[in-house]
Formats: sequence, C-alpha cells, structure tokens
Amino acid sequence: MNIISVKDLASLIKQERKARAWTQAELAERSGVSRDWIITLEQAKPSVELALVLRTLKTLNLPLAINKPNQPTQDGINLDDILSQTKQRGNQPS
Repeated sequence: MNIISVKDLASLIKQERKARAWTQAELAERSGVSRDWIITLEQAKPSVELALVLRTLKTLNLPLAINKPNQPTQDGINLDDILSQTKQRGNQPS
C-alpha cells in the first residue's frame, strides 16, 4: 500500500487494529501510548509524533519501507554492486 498522507496511514493502522480485534485501549497499552493518542492518530491529525507512530506500526508488525519513485524495491543489498557504482562515479571527470 502506498501511504501518501496522514489519512492513509491512519486508515491502515485502524484497519490493522480492527483485523486483530483490538480495541483502541488495547493497541494503546501494547504500544505504550494513551488511548487518546490512538484516537488522535486514527483521526489523522497531522500533529502526531513520528516516534510514537513508528512504535505503533511496530506493535502492529507493519514495517515501514520507503522507496524512491520509479525505483524497484530491493529485498537485499549487494555490497559489491554498491562498491562498483561508487568506484565508477569516482573515476568520472567532474
């Protein structure tokens, strides 16, 4: 799912909470936040603290992945490719 707004993120978190049949209070307790904060998050208030959002995502086992547009998703990192690309860039005239 592409998350491009606070509303998208709030909707995903609410869906996942409901899929687990957790109340807002249960998610709050498991995440170490208040129920009022979960309510604020699910209402897509833009003032929610990122650290607490990340903690809540972790509680729901929802990893956060950021991909650059038009760039394929990578499952792993090939250090040889990175070193090769870095060397090639270093050999190019400025």
